Amino acid sequence: MIKQAFLTREEIKALQVQEAASTKEQKRTPEQIDAIYSSGTNILVSASAGSGKTFVMVQRILDQMQRGISIKELFISTFTVKAAGELKERLESELGKALQASDDPELKQHLARQIADVATSDIGTMDSFTQKVLTRYGYLLGLAPQFRILQNASEQRLLQNEVFQAVFDRYYQGENQEAFVQMVKNFTGQRKNLSLFKEQIYQIYEFLQSTSDPRNGWKSIS
Repeated sequence: MIKQAFLTREEIKALQVQEAASTKEQKRTPEQIDAIYSSGTNILVSASAGSGKTFVMVQRILDQMQRGISIKELFISTFTVKAAGELKERLESELGKALQASDDPELKQHLARQIADVATSDIGTMDSFTQKVLTRYGYLLGLAPQFRILQNASEQRLLQNEVFQAVFDRYYQGENQEAFVQMVKNFTGQRKNLSLFKEQIYQIYEFLQSTSDPRNGWKSIS
């Protein structure tokens, strides 16, 4: 299917005026129309619960598909798995309505293909999308194919403890052992365990993870 051009700013404004003058019971707001049809720029939609954000997203996706874009070209992220499922259901429903309303054989074929592809489309959480990418291309990063995502904080802490112990042993037995031991004493004082030192290390790690460059974020610590 040949892709159709998106609406211009003038066409969007004309559509807003037309919508306002219509006799529909539920009219789209000018802001909703702007969010649905705007293109070529980043769009941020901020609205309260129940204000129609999902409706706007579905209509925006539908408009792009009716212009020849394939769902395989889109990545649509949601915060929860439940929201992704609801979005897919609504999109399938709207695509079905558009398919029945169209008299264009080429468009009908295109929309039918999109309905078939919704189930396997990239509509989901960022975690699921990342896992999908890593499953497919993880070998480029040296990632084992049998990797799995940590399920809770307890699993994460167990892994952190293993890494901490391995790194601690390496430095404790390294060539800078004396300086390392002194640094540990500065954190532990008269204590005979490493709990305080470990917590300090974990706090530094969490801070670095919140920076834009975790590998060099320590340089910003004063």
